[in-house]
Amino acid sequence: MSSIRRLVLHGASRARRGQRSFRLTAVLFSLTGGGAWAQPGPSADNWCDFARAGPTTPLPAPVALSAAHAQVRFFGTGPSYSDADLALVGVLERGPVDWDAATRRYADSLDGVCALEASSRTLGPARVFAVGPLAVIRPGTGELPLPRHARVAVIDLRELPEAPGLEEALARAISAVSTAPVARLSERVRHHVGMADELSAESEYSGFINFVDLRARAPHAATGRAELPVMLLTGPTLAPSAARFAVDLRMARRAWLVGAAVHTSVAESKWMPVGARGVLVRTARLEDAQGAAPGLIPADFGEGLARPESLPSMQALQAAALLGTPAPVDRTASVMRNAPPKRVPPEVVPAEASSGIARAGLVILHGATRLFFPYFATVGDGIDGRLLETLASVDAEPVTKREQTQRLLLRFSEVLQDGHGFVFAPGAPPPVGYFGVVLEQVAGEPVIRRSMVTEVHPGDAVTSVDGQPMSEWLATEQARAAAATPGYKHDVAIRRLLRLNGPTTFGLRGVDGATRFVRVQPQPRMVTGPASLRGAGDLADLGAPELHYINMAHEVLTTPEEFQTALTAAQGASGLVVDMRGYPGVNTYQAAQRLIPTTFSTPFFRTPVWSGPGAFEMREEVYELEPLSSPSYAGPMVLLVGPRSVSAAENFSMMLTGARRVTVIGRRSAGTNGNITQLMLPGRMTAMFTCMEMLNTDRSRFHGVGIVPDIEVAPTALDLSTGNDPELRRAIAFLRTGQ
Repeated sequence: MSSIRRLVLHGASRARRGQRSFRLTAVLFSLTGGGAWAQPGPSADNWCDFARAGPTTPLPAPVALSAAHAQVRFFGTGPSYSDADLALVGVLERGPVDWDAATRRYADSLDGVCALEASSRTLGPARVFAVGPLAVIRPGTGELPLPRHARVAVIDLRELPEAPGLEEALARAISAVSTAPVARLSERVRHHVGMADELSAESEYSGFINFVDLRARAPHAATGRAELPVMLLTGPTLAPSAARFAVDLRMARRAWLVGAAVHTSVAESKWMPVGARGVLVRTARLEDAQGAAPGLIPADFGEGLARPESLPSMQALQAAALLGTPAPVDRTASVMRNAPPKRVPPEVVPAEASSGIARAGLVILHGATRLFFPYFATVGDGIDGRLLETLASVDAEPVTKREQTQRLLLRFSEVLQDGHGFVFAPGAPPPVGYFGVVLEQVAGEPVIRRSMVTEVHPGDAVTSVDGQPMSEWLATEQARAAAATPGYKHDVAIRRLLRLNGPTTFGLRGVDGATRFVRVQPQPRMVTGPASLRGAGDLADLGAPELHYINMAHEVLTTPEEFQTALTAAQGASGLVVDMRGYPGVNTYQAAQRLIPTTFSTPFFRTPVWSGPGAFEMREEVYELEPLSSPSYAGPMVLLVGPRSVSAAENFSMMLTGARRVTVIGRRSAGTNGNITQLMLPGRMTAMFTCMEMLNTDRSRFHGVGIVPDIEVAPTALDLSTGNDPELRRAIAFLRTGQ
């Protein structure tokens, strides 16, 4: 028979004899199994033994462990990033992985983390039992019909599952018996404004921050008709939400604790299910104006005595329950917990390779992107399936080289459709040399734009690599090339043609249609560059002296002074061509301010913000910029863009197009803008991804769309062989004719 059922039968029997005072004492004794006044509880050190697990999850175990590890890594109070990551490596080393066993061993190796068997229990309907002046409340779903004659509320927290809806059920319970809001403790937690760059705090990508701060929690609302005294029934184990509820109410002196002491660390933890078990992760430190809450909150009426005659007198019990306010919790008698959450920068770890390192890297990257990648609603959410796919690849072929790990991480990143999704292996040996050419995409093929190799000519299409057809080679490389648009995906893939590990035979088809094979020796340096290396000036050589041209590529234009000099020279020109087919080398905001003669807006910058675990928002910013003069240009303009116009180049272009300042000619840009973050992974790998959502100035989607030309123009192999620039020539024609 349940305690609640015994309470009802016992209370009803006593009520018939009118013995209300004895009934109150007996009811509390029945609920606690015998009790005494407050006494010292067990140590707060072994808090894991006093927590109740939550339900299982339908997520595959690797996906669920990724979420759990992300909580430990980004919000946990215990281990450093590196310690948590290396613990993950250790439990994933041998395959195939037993994920339940791995979860247990992972938790056992880390402070602030517990492994528990998951529970199948769900939250039942709320129940209220009236026993004389007592209203005994079992929190649950639905409303609470509180008896009008109730004079004392007893809220039963024992054996409540850490199930969805529990926090709301507890809030309803205290709300129904209160006429004034009930304060809750604040929590010191780790905040993330974006994901702080882990490679270097001094890096160019360090615009995101990670810090520890105190987060206030709104008080429990009050909806009751009367302010009733409250007793909380606590058992030897509590669900984290129930423990937090108990700590809040007892520290606020709003309720008495009846039963067992409450471990504050349980109240500060979050349940993360993994397969048949799960982990509790301590993610906060509860505090009030006096500082951290004690590690152990003793029961006011507790366990320890077996006989009813050991209870305090009926009069004393009635006075405490019906009239009194609990005394402040003794902050000196309880053991304190470990330190509050802290920002822990990653440490440099050895550059190694193993199956455990590869599996852990994939799980960590999955967890980080799940928390911080902002474009799932745009590109679709395929990362769970890709994690399972890449982990299966490790099982099929054990990892012994860093190159294997890098390829697996690149394969994972490809599903993000993110043009910033690169993976690097710092310290890895460089290639033997490089294919000394600049490649361009023409009709889906890599074609030579410029060449430092005597036997390889501009306009040659690459048809094979060491006998492998280019179509097959491209399919392999594009499967691990992250990009938001097809043109940029092709560009990312063909960059890998440039790194040579020895003499390589390329099949080449000339503009005459003949195919030949050239054995290329690795060159000592890579050849790079935008579509055009033309410098700023008038276009008289192309028959348009009245027009001017400025190439924004960093290989051509490197300083603000050079830009201003070029703009000064363009004064009086009847039209200006701004070439943004490369990556800019100057401050593009100041450049835009000199090209847009009116007040204009930047794109919308939307950053993922976590104010502790479970508190997520997208923080949005947009800025108005004023024009700059001396020099400036207000005449007609054409903007040239292409597949390599990415990130900062697109940000510049978004301002010009948003202000309706330019006609765009060329090919669609990369469709990838926003600040990047870098994630350090085991084996000394570095993964990058976009950590900011960008919207056009009219709030329309940009990612995967990019800058779309008003007039589309693409080069042919013949154009490349002859040095013709069809985009520039089309820009001249437009500025002259308006068509």
